[in-house]
Amino acid sequence: MTTAGTGSRMANLVYKRVSTDQQSTDRQNLVLTEARIEDPVVFEETAGTSSRLHPRNGRSSSNC
Repeated sequence: MTTAGTGSRMANLVYKRVSTDQQSTDRQNLVLTEARIEDPVVFEETAGTSSRLHPRNGRSSSNC
């Protein structure tokens, strides 16, 4: 994908996440493949990770 008139490419960002150990990203991978997204930049969180604010410092746990 290119932006109009600039010839530069836009990033295709993909975020995949599961909530429990019993879940997988298989369905999300299937949808991504079917969508034929070119060169995706994939961010993936596994079960047990959280983006909630840490109670001590008020920063996201992903930034610690």
